[in-house]
Order: sequence, then C-alpha cells, then structure tokens
Amino acid sequence: MLAAVGVSAVILAFGAGEVRAQAGRARVQDGNRLYEEGRFAEAHQKYLEALAEAPGSSVIPFNDGNALYQDADYQRAMEAYQQAIESGDAALASSAWYNLGNALYRHEQLEQSLEAYKQALRLNPADPDAKHNLERVLEQMQEQEQQQQGDEDQDQQDEDQEQDEQQQQGEEDQEEENREDEEQDRQQDPPEEDEEDPEEAEGEPQRSPGDMTPEEAERLLDAIDEDPEDVNRKPAAARGRKPRKPWL
Repeated sequence: MLAAVGVSAVILAFGAGEVRAQAGRARVQDGNRLYEEGRFAEAHQKYLEALAEAPGSSVIPFNDGNALYQDADYQRAMEAYQQAIESGDAALASSAWYNLGNALYRHEQLEQSLEAYKQALRLNPADPDAKHNLERVLEQMQEQEQQQQGDEDQDQQDEDQEQDEQQQQGEEDQEEENREDEEQDRQQDPPEEDEEDPEEAEGEPQRSPGDMTPEEAERLLDAIDEDPEDVNRKPAAARGRKPRKPWL
C-alpha cells in the first residue's frame, strides 16, 4: 500500500518569491480553509479564482492539485502538479513530484508514477515516503508482469489443447466417413457369382453316368475277347445270393 500523502498538506502562505501574487492571497486563504473542512470542490473553485489573479504562482496550482486529488479528480490533479513543477519553484519541486507520483499511481499509470517518485528522490533523497512508494510500485509492476506471463502461458496451453482436440475430432470424423463409404460400396456392389464358361457350355454335350463313348465301348469289347490266359488278374471272389429253395 502506498504511503500516506503526507507532503500533500496545503501550503498555507505564500513564499518569499510570491510578492507579486499578493492579489490572490485572500482567495488562497479561503481555499485553504475550505480544504481543511473537507470541502475540496469548493476549495478548488477558490484556488481557480486566486490563480486568475496570480497566474504565475507556484503555490496556487500545488494547493489546487491537492484539492483535486482529495476529490479523486486525478487527471486534473496531475495537470495542476505539473504546472507547479514547471513554475521552477525549487522549494515545491520535490513535493510536487511526489504528489504527481501519487496521482499517476491512482490513475493506474505505474511506469510514469515510478519515474515521478525517482525524480522526487533525486531532489530529496531523505524522503522516506517517496522511497517506500517507489519500492511498492516496483513490486506491483513485477507482480503484474508475472501475472501477464502466467496468463500468456495459460492461453498458449489452452490454444494447444484446442488444436489437439480439433485434430483428434477431425481424424475421428474422417474414420467415420471412411467406414460409411465402405458400407455404402458393399451395399451397391453384391458379391460376384461363379459364371459358366461359354466355351465349356458350347463344348461336348453333358453325359449321363451310364453313357460311354464309342472308343470306350470298343476297348471294353477288346478286353472281353482277350485270351483268359493272357490276362493276368486275380479272380474276384464269387459273390451272390444263395440258391433259392426249389419249389415242391
């Protein structure tokens, strides 16, 4: 947490270099009173009136920046502190840089806030609040960097996982499509049946088991006419039924 804005206390009086700004003194004092009462918007209006009377003042924009800061109007507070810094008042420079750093931090501009605290420490190295806030901003920037890196790593992991899932789904869809194509091909093309060879169908006529060719018949007659002595074959065993009993 940032240190308390201790150096944002309202400058109650003009410095030695503010002689030419005496015209706005009354309105500055009214603004300071309203600031102490917590009426920051009204204090801002008084400071604007004072600044119109003394446009070269460094105290008035510094006090106005404090009122705007307390009213959470950080953008205009930064502009007021920058005006106080540009006035060249060395007595206010360190405090203006410190308060500018606080406004930048509240406006979530960490890098610019860090530079403002560095500048405040260059002008006043003994400022403990500026040192504390600088260290705190550094820590927060490192935390944000680590968080950002972790988010990027997680995003990459999610992207890789999504790509893997899409690839796997694509492969599964392709396999399913191939199975459907194969099934469709089987349904469209029935199994082939054996076809009769036309040449065989037009060849010799089919014979029944008892038919024989003339050549086979002639060979059979030749075998019957052979001399039994020339035929060397083992006689077959006689088979047959027993003679029936003769009739009486």
